[in-house]
Order: sequence, then C-alpha cells, then structure tokens
Amino acid sequence: MASGSPATDVVLHNAVVVTMDGALRVLRKGAIAVAGDRIAAVGPSTEILAAFPGAAQILDLGGRIVLPGLVNTHVHTSQQLARGIADDVDLMTWLHGRIWPYESHMTEEDSYASTLLCGIEFIRSGVSSFAAGHTPTLTCISLDC
Repeated sequence: MASGSPATDVVLHNAVVVTMDGALRVLRKGAIAVAGDRIAAVGPSTEILAAFPGAAQILDLGGRIVLPGLVNTHVHTSQQLARGIADDVDLMTWLHGRIWPYESHMTEEDSYASTLLCGIEFIRSGVSSFAAGHTPTLTCISLDC
C-alpha cells in the first residue's frame, strides 16, 4: 500500500466517473477508492491504482458509468403496489375512483410490503435518498446500501 494511504476495501477503475466536485468533472478513465463506507479518493484510474495498490478488491468496470446517488424528491411508497390501476384516467377519477379507495383498504402489512418493494426499486435504480410526500409528516430517508 502506498505510504499514507488508508486501508482500502475496493478500487473501482476504468469507468466513466461523474463527480459532483466543484469542477463537476467527468473522468473518462476514472477510478474510485472506497474504504469502509467512505469514498477515499476519486481521480484518473492510473493515479488511484498507483495510490491504492493494496486494495482488498480491484474491479475493472470496463467503461461503465458511475454516478452519484440519485434523489427522488417526491414519492408515495404506499402506491408501489398500485402501479397500473390508474394510468388511464383523469386526475379526479384517479384520486376518487382508484387511489383513495385502494389506499383506504390497505392493511399495515400491505403498506409495509409496498414500501419495501419501493425501497428495493430505489436501490436497484441508484436512488440513495427520497422524500415521501403527502404524509402527516414529511419523511426523508437516506438509504445506506
């Protein structure tokens, strides 16, 4: 391991890395070093590989894109199970005839299952945080994956 570099669990390299740094860099042959649950370094693959040679795992991403986590700013987790029941109607029919009756019959177990499925979809699609809207208290959650 390079002198002064922290113990690194994984280095992801040979990727298009989209950053959110001050310069909003996009590194075409970029790499990310991860130590524990933290990003230890981001930079060109050659530099990161040289700085963290003792990483427990080094993964070549073959040019895949690495993005920061996405944020879903408005979601109704209880409606995950209701997909498709109201796609073909106007707003008032959607509310009065489909969604509100559906939600009024949900059990606590239904709500749990719907929220769990919503969370699984978020994780699979790169969403790292979300805000659940139209609830008595706004719920903001950051997913630790």
